[in-house]
Amino acid sequence: MMKGMELERILGGQILCLGCFILGYHSGNMDSHLAQKYLQIIASIIAKLLASQGFELACIAICSAVKHKKLPVFKLKDKYKLSLYVLLLTTPLAMSCGHSLLREEFLMLWVAYALVRYLQLKCQPATITYGEALACSFAEGYLFQVIPPGGDYEGLVEAIRAAAMSRRAVFPVRRLFVVFPRSLHCPRSLETFNKNDERLPRLEQCTSLPDISRDVAGVCNRVYRNTVYKIRRYPTDPRPVHVVCATPINTLWMVLQKRAVYTPMAKADEEEIAASFCATLPSIVRNSPELRDKCHLVYYDDANPNANLAETLLAKIREIEPNYENLSWDQ
Repeated sequence: MMKGMELERILGGQILCLGCFILGYHSGNMDSHLAQKYLQIIASIIAKLLASQGFELACIAICSAVKHKKLPVFKLKDKYKLSLYVLLLTTPLAMSCGHSLLREEFLMLWVAYALVRYLQLKCQPATITYGEALACSFAEGYLFQVIPPGGDYEGLVEAIRAAAMSRRAVFPVRRLFVVFPRSLHCPRSLETFNKNDERLPRLEQCTSLPDISRDVAGVCNRVYRNTVYKIRRYPTDPRPVHVVCATPINTLWMVLQKRAVYTPMAKADEEEIAASFCATLPSIVRNSPELRDKCHLVYYDDANPNANLAETLLAKIREIEPNYENLSWDQ
């Protein structure tokens, strides 16, 4: 695949080469009037192409809103700002020379642009986004190692049942909660997400489930570990509930802190990566009999000062097991 910097050089060379062709077409004699005419034509074409791209993005937003049954959040991303500025600059230039964006030929250009985009999508090989790849890697490299039974390991559900019995602790749901913070940053302990108000539900880190040993990719006895957290609904809660948590995204956060080192990620859009990951992982879980109903993604908006991870986890537990407050440790 062509790298961004290399493609920029090629496109710059194309512009220079075509400019020389136009100059040569007039035998090097181009007065100011002719130059202005060409600039107006180019501005008109740029405005029409950018408007066509905008129409495509609008259609994507509408389809996404219909699919997810909610209105899209309109936010101008940095990668579109330059295009918008150029559109705002070229549109008046195009209109000043009579090139209206509402003429019939403009609609024909939209049709032609859509056909070319369709051909491009049909011809180009299938691509995968960074978020999709990250979700697949996390599922194969972690979830499929710690959830299904295999060898001497009886599986996550049985491990949680045994922990509930031995600790006489309540695990309302025998599933793995994959905690995904909006900032992508996962601290050493999820207790860091607790609020200063002790009246609110709080997380307390507990002893992890027994280690899982696997022989993976040439590494013998590779150890995997699932962390258990206790949730106290109030300070004197006599029957706290327990959950098993995993955090998949901190490596990405670390990479994004060193964009100068990881140059391919220099222009990465964190929100797009997060959205792609959060859409892909649940799909993987649904499609896998080994993971289905044993793993849940929990999105936590750690940028919201009113959000509390303990309450978010309790809400997810309540969604899965509405009667969780009446459960005992042996259920």
